[in-house]
Amino acid sequence: MVLKEKTHIIFIMQGAIIVTIISLFFSYMATLFPVSDSENMNNINAAIDGKLLWIVFPLLISPIIEELVFRKWIPNAFQESIGRKGSILFSNILFAFFHFDLYFLPYLFNGLIYSYFYDKTKDIKVPIVIHIIYNFIVFLLTFICR
Repeated sequence: MVLKEKTHIIFIMQGAIIVTIISLFFSYMATLFPVSDSENMNNINAAIDGKLLWIVFPLLISPIIEELVFRKWIPNAFQESIGRKGSILFSNILFAFFHFDLYFLPYLFNGLIYSYFYDKTKDIKVPIVIHIIYNFIVFLLTFICR
């Protein structure tokens, strides 16, 4: 049991680093092309500015709900009809679209990373924690760079 927990911690650290690097890459690419700010991030920042309590939703509640829906429920629901890989891709395309944002590719790639670590560990807590860490990093960088 201890080995499994240590392995999950390593996977969580790897996943958080990977999704952060992917997002930094896409953020850099956005500086090369005239792309407007993320509407999703602007809405979150406006809500947080209005009420600090709103920080709980994007940092904790959203990752839990999104991981349960997009990494566990949807892929399992469509696995028999379109296969495991197809259901994972379909679910992550939905994940990216449901952010209602121009930053489709970063959401898609991050979702695929979350799916990879869920499939590797068979433990939904692993992508949930990776997602929470990632959202927290984005939150910190957003407020530091304001």
